[in-house]
Amino acid sequence: MLSNHSGGTYDPSSDQRVCRFIAELRTYKLQGSNGDRPLRILECGSFEGAQTAMLAQAFPHAQIIAVDVRQDSIRKAKFLHSLRTITNIQYLQDDLDNPQFVFAETYDVIFCVGLLYHLRDPARFLARACAAAPFLWVWSLVCTEAEAVVSENGYRGRMLVETPDHPLSGIGSKSFIPTISSLADMLWNAGYQTIELLEKVMTTNGNGPALLLQAQRGSSSFRTT
Repeated sequence: MLSNHSGGTYDPSSDQRVCRFIAELRTYKLQGSNGDRPLRILECGSFEGAQTAMLAQAFPHAQIIAVDVRQDSIRKAKFLHSLRTITNIQYLQDDLDNPQFVFAETYDVIFCVGLLYHLRDPARFLARACAAAPFLWVWSLVCTEAEAVVSENGYRGRMLVETPDHPLSGIGSKSFIPTISSLADMLWNAGYQTIELLEKVMTTNGNGPALLLQAQRGSSSFRTT
């Protein structure tokens, strides 16, 4: 359980965005799953490491690469994981809107929950993600068609005003939230050939609808069964 800087706590053990990912990943056709090398999971936007710890414990023989833009969040994550004696996590500080090195490496799967809608250029991020890993797991806010008042590079959506001094916010002054159809176009243009929508919900805080989806570069089934 982890403080969320807003007076509450966050326990990922009941978060279906994480639990479903763990269950699905165990069925994926992954190159690293044959034991030749450790499975490499990139977590984009790891914050203070609560989800990271759950992933690392679920896949103890995998290498979890946890990336966040804030050094303070990484420091807290390292402390949390040291208390649990978790040793299969690598921590990286990078700005995923303008990454310097994280996408210079390749991964088996990218876990991206709660980050995409904080990016100024989500299409560019998705293109980089697709080049770096064959599988992508995403949960993100999306823009309703009625709220889509902005068009950028052919993608429709709305702007989100960020508060960079808040640890749960993006570090830029604003970010771009695409509509569902524009998000699908972004994924397709990035190079993903198979997209599976897993869930569409209205967020409890009223920020708008959110999607949970998985995407892959290939056109075959995600699963081995």
